[in-house]
Amino acid sequence: MAEPGKCLTSRQKEILSLLRRGLTNVEICRALNISANTVKVHLANIYKILDVTNRTEAVSVDLEERREKPAVDEEIHIAFIDGKALDVFPPAKELYLSIIQALNRYRLFSINEGEDASSAATYQVKISPVLNKENTFFVTLYKGQTADILWSEPMQVNAGDDFGLVGTQVAMQIFRLLFHSAAQTYEQNKELAPRWWYATSFANVKMDNICRDSFDEIVCELESLAKAEKSPIFVPYTLVWAYYVAITESWVNAKEYVAKIESLACAAMRNNPYSVYAQFMMAVYNMAIGNKNGAVPYLRQILADLPQCVRSRRILVQLCMFAGQMDEALRLLNEGSRFIKGPEGVLLHSTPRAFIFFLQGKFAECEETLNQVLMFHPESTLARLMLIACNNKRGNFKESEKHIRVFFEYHPNFQKSDLEHILKGIPSPTKEALLDSVSNVFQS
Repeated sequence: MAEPGKCLTSRQKEILSLLRRGLTNVEICRALNISANTVKVHLANIYKILDVTNRTEAVSVDLEERREKPAVDEEIHIAFIDGKALDVFPPAKELYLSIIQALNRYRLFSINEGEDASSAATYQVKISPVLNKENTFFVTLYKGQTADILWSEPMQVNAGDDFGLVGTQVAMQIFRLLFHSAAQTYEQNKELAPRWWYATSFANVKMDNICRDSFDEIVCELESLAKAEKSPIFVPYTLVWAYYVAITESWVNAKEYVAKIESLACAAMRNNPYSVYAQFMMAVYNMAIGNKNGAVPYLRQILADLPQCVRSRRILVQLCMFAGQMDEALRLLNEGSRFIKGPEGVLLHSTPRAFIFFLQGKFAECEETLNQVLMFHPESTLARLMLIACNNKRGNFKESEKHIRVFFEYHPNFQKSDLEHILKGIPSPTKEALLDSVSNVFQS
């Protein structure tokens, strides 16, 4: 008997209906215009939900006898606790409000204040003033109503601080922690509600890491979620990004998936034209059809509304570089580096900054920037290779050989084809010049 309390998605019901008509997997692929792997993933989930082991058992289950799931809260609630304790410290209170304002810019969360808000909270942010230290307080991020601390950091505030900037930095840190925590949670429990949040977090993390093994699972889940009547726009946004990564990595038929991006992007702009997520989908669609100039206005509008959007900034920097607008690319990087503190910011912004210096022939500045990256991330592939290229350009061949030895200690099986893949998308003359500058890396 099917396990009570679980239900099939609309797509899973479609597939079950086709199973009852006797269609094979190949015929289901054709009927629904989905891949064989997607069908397999759906079937596995159907068997799990219905508590059966094969298609014969699945078609015999009477869905009308199954209990429907109770309605679930589809919002992500963030409760800010004890903010009133900062009322006597105006600068600290101003920073606290700036953090909330910056988190609200993502348009993904329901943010509430006070002890009453904690009962339904997906995450809690607790404020703890430090005794005998005016305008100093701890910000601690908790998972749900548990004692699990995801992050904690002291904030010391001065009247002359740029509260908007610091608030954005803290909000970005909280956002990244929520994202990665949700992705880990999804890997452990794919049924946890709201599924859109955990599934999109998982998908974004995997696609940013170019993870082919997870692509079919991601698409299967997100396509199903995107069909829901009240699906948050973050679902098709994430799906479009997964499609685009798959196209650029040659995992899928480009023509078919560009059409999918177009459909989702146009629907998003019809329904939510002022959403940064709809605008991002249109930017991706323009890049997918080769209209890079058409993507730029959307990306600039996103950064005007959501300056902490790392993905949009990174793409816009690349487009400026490809167009030869190196000064503008550097300006965007310098602006973005203000928002991310610590070693993560060094890696995120310094490597492309060094790349621009290299293309401009500023090899000393390039080397200085790369040394900062390698201090925190000595295993960084591109940073080490660019440092080798810098030394080759400056005639420091002994130093170059030293870095080649270190490089292969971290990446013993690295080949020229791997570097060509990293440089994929860079215009041919520039790409060939870069490959030539590290030719001694691949000499036997």
